[in-house]
Amino acid sequence: MEFNKGEPRLGNHSDSEGQTQLIRGILGAGSVVFLVSSALLIVLPTYFGELLGLTTTESSNWALRMMGATLLALSGQMWLVRSAPEITVRRSAAVMIVAGGAMTVLTVIMPADWTIARFAYLGIGLGFLCAYLVALIRR
Repeated sequence: MEFNKGEPRLGNHSDSEGQTQLIRGILGAGSVVFLVSSALLIVLPTYFGELLGLTTTESSNWALRMMGATLLALSGQMWLVRSAPEITVRRSAAVMIVAGGAMTVLTVIMPADWTIARFAYLGIGLGFLCAYLVALIRR
C-alpha cells in the first residue's frame, strides 16, 4: 500500500521525487541504526556506556535503558514516516537535522573519555546530519 497515492501536494513545494526518495532512504537507514542502538542500550547499557567512554553506575544504566526505549520509539516513527506524503517526509528531515545537530553537540561535550566508539558515533551522527541537509537542499 502506498500512502501518498492520490495525496495532493501541500503548499507551493515543487518537491522532486528523487529528493523525497533520498530522504526516505536516509530515514530507513537511520531507523535501522537507531534500532540497533536502542537494543544495545536496553540490553547492554554498561557495555554501550563504556564504549562511549562513560563511567557507568546502576543509575546511569537505567538512564541509558530509558534512552534506548526513546530511540526505539524514534526508530519506529522514522520507519513509518518513510511512507508519508512528500511534505511530511521533507519536514521530518528538517526535524532530524535539528535533533542530529543536538546529538552531535552533546556527543562532543559529553563528559567522558574519547574512545574509538565515541569517534565512530560522532562520525555516524555527522554523516546522517549532512545526508539530511544535502537531501533537503538538493534540487
